[in-house]
Amino acid sequence: MAQEKAIEIQGPAGVLEGRLAEAEQTQLGVLMCHPHPLHQGTMNNKVVTTVTRTAASLGLPSLRFNFRGVGASDGQHDHGKGEQEDVLAALDYVLNTLGWEKVIMAGFSFGAGMACLAACRAPEKLAALVLLAPAVHHFDAPNTLPNQFETFVYMGDGDEVVPFDEVDNWASLVIPTPHFRVFADGSHFFHGRLTDLKASLKEDLAPLLEHL
Repeated sequence: MAQEKAIEIQGPAGVLEGRLAEAEQTQLGVLMCHPHPLHQGTMNNKVVTTVTRTAASLGLPSLRFNFRGVGASDGQHDHGKGEQEDVLAALDYVLNTLGWEKVIMAGFSFGAGMACLAACRAPEKLAALVLLAPAVHHFDAPNTLPNQFETFVYMGDGDEVVPFDEVDNWASLVIPTPHFRVFADGSHFFHGRLTDLKASLKEDLAPLLEHL
């Protein structure tokens, strides 16, 4: 993994703990959201760190952080309401403190839901939305997505946590239609498929780097 440093973000419920991997350029970076806090989800999850490693391999800075009440982050779990505000606080941090110009917003499972909802509230600075095994049955998944960015959905058809059919149905109905990659026999945590996930991410995000 690229060298990271510990940072603190002032969030609405107090300080949020984060890890920042810097890069030479700040035109574009990756902001990554972790899975469900009540099911051992943290910013150290392997899917989360796979995404930040992929960012580093593309020359992109990245920030992963713990939601309120997780690790050293202040506050208490807020069942997805306050966590959206945490994402927006992290987004404000990378834009206004770190000086990123555009952001690839990414999230895994619960974090994908929070990333999706936050992205819909602040689309103007987003270059892309990356949703890994989005728990569409646990958050109010929108019927439409902003046109300012493209959305990428990654899903294992053997997911044992998030029903594949529900994600498949949402992806087929939401407007505009997202790019949808299905990992055959892939599990929720992409066990044995993290290398494939990294390759898919690099292929999908590469066009965003052409003008850096």
